[in-house]
Amino acid sequence: MRTPLSAFFTKGIAVLCGSLLAVSCASEADDPTKNNPLEPIELSRTEVEVSANVKNFSLDLLKATVDNSEDGKNVAVSPLGAAMVAGMFGNALAVEDRDELAAALRIETADLSALNSLNAKMLTSLPTHDKSAKLLLSNSSWFDQSCVQLNDAYRAILEETYSSEIYITDFTAPTTLEAINSWVSDRTDKAIPNILPQLSPFSRAVWLNVLYFKGAWTSKFDKSKTQEKNFILEDSTTTKVKMMTGAEKVYGTLIHKFINGYEGPMNGPNADPENILTTTMLTMDYGNGAFAFSAVMPDARITVKDFLAENSGNLINAISKPEIFGTPVTTTDVFFPKLSFSVETDLIEPMRALGANNVFDGVSMPGIGIVSTADSSKPMFINDFMQSIRLDVDEEGSEVKVVTIATGEAASGIPTVACFDHPFIYFIWEKTTGTILLAGTVMNPNE
Repeated sequence: MRTPLSAFFTKGIAVLCGSLLAVSCASEADDPTKNNPLEPIELSRTEVEVSANVKNFSLDLLKATVDNSEDGKNVAVSPLGAAMVAGMFGNALAVEDRDELAAALRIETADLSALNSLNAKMLTSLPTHDKSAKLLLSNSSWFDQSCVQLNDAYRAILEETYSSEIYITDFTAPTTLEAINSWVSDRTDKAIPNILPQLSPFSRAVWLNVLYFKGAWTSKFDKSKTQEKNFILEDSTTTKVKMMTGAEKVYGTLIHKFINGYEGPMNGPNADPENILTTTMLTMDYGNGAFAFSAVMPDARITVKDFLAENSGNLINAISKPEIFGTPVTTTDVFFPKLSFSVETDLIEPMRALGANNVFDGVSMPGIGIVSTADSSKPMFINDFMQSIRLDVDEEGSEVKVVTIATGEAASGIPTVACFDHPFIYFIWEKTTGTILLAGTVMNPNE
C-alpha cells in the first residue's frame, strides 16, 4: 500500500537554519573571485558523453514535472539530487530493470556505470569548485536486516562511488526511525527533524540525498534600489513583488523573433510589438563564475508549459548562445524578483513519463538480496521518490536546500529592460559540465 507523499514531509521541510546558514566568506565578501580562480572540472571522454545525456535528462525531467504540475503553481526539481538517488537504488536492480531506468535517465549505453562515474566526480568536485560558495552533498542508504542481504558489489558501489553511509538495522524497532530522522536533522541543522513519520511494515530500504547550496552573486544587487512592482500571472491578474535592480555587471538579453507574416523592422520606433515575440534571458554568476543562476522568460503570449514543450532541449545551450531563439539585443537594465518559497515535488509521474515504469510497479533487487520467486514475481517497488525544495534569492545571492528521498517497499498491493514580471523558467547550474543543481518555473513569486 502506497503511503501519501505528503505524509513524509512537514510544511516547510526544506528550511535550513543555524550553522548551515552561517556560511561565511568574509575575507572575500567584496570580491568573491579574489584568490578563487575558476578551474573547469575535468571529465573523461565517457564522463563528457554521459554529462551531455544527463543534461538532456535534467531538461526532460523539468518538462515532465511541469506537465504534471497544477497550472499556476511554482515548480522546482533537483536533477542532481534525483540522479544521485536513482543511481543508488538503480544499481540494486536486475539487468532488465536497470536498463529501463538508465534509458529514462537518458543514458544511451543503458548502463549505470557511466552515471556512477559522473556522480562520483560531482561528489568530489562540486563542493570545492568555488571557494566563495557552499555546496554540501550527503548520501545514506538504510536497509531492513530481516529481509535484506547486500551483495559485495552493490555495497562497494554505495560506499566507494556514492560515498553513502550504510545502515543495516531492524526496521521494526523505533530506534531505526529515530536514527533516520536524526541523520537528516543533523545535516540540515535540525530544520528537518522528522523526515519520516513512520516506517511502513513493508519498508525494506530508504535512500537519501541532502543537497545544500549557498552562493553570493559576483555582482550584487543594490538593496537601496529594490522596489515594488507588479508581476503578471498567466491568468492576466497581477501580484506585487519586490524587484531587485542595480547589479552593475548583470546584463539581460532580449531575443526578438518575428511572428509569421510580419515584414516590418525588428527594432526602433516603427517596430510593431504585437508582431514580435520577445524571449527574455539572464545569467547571473556566483563567486568565481563556476556556478550560475539563469532565467528564461517566454513572451507573455506564450505559456511556460507550451514554451517548454517546444524548446526544453535548447534551453541551456540558448543561455550561452541566445541567437538560437532569434535576434539578441542587450538590455539597458535588469529587474529580477526576490524569491522565497518551498516546493514539494513528486518524481514518480515525471519519471514514468520519461520511461521508467518497472521500478515503480515491481522489480527484483538482487543488489539487496530480494529477487523474484515462484509466488512473488515482482517482490519490490519504489514506493516514494520525491523532493522537498526551498529556494531563496535576494540581493546578496541564492540559497537552495533539497532533500531527495526514495523508499523501497515489498510488493503487496519589445521592452528596453529585462524585467522578469511574468512567469519564467530558471536553472542553477555548473557551467563547465552543465550539471543542473536546480531547475524550475516561477509562476507566482508570492505563492
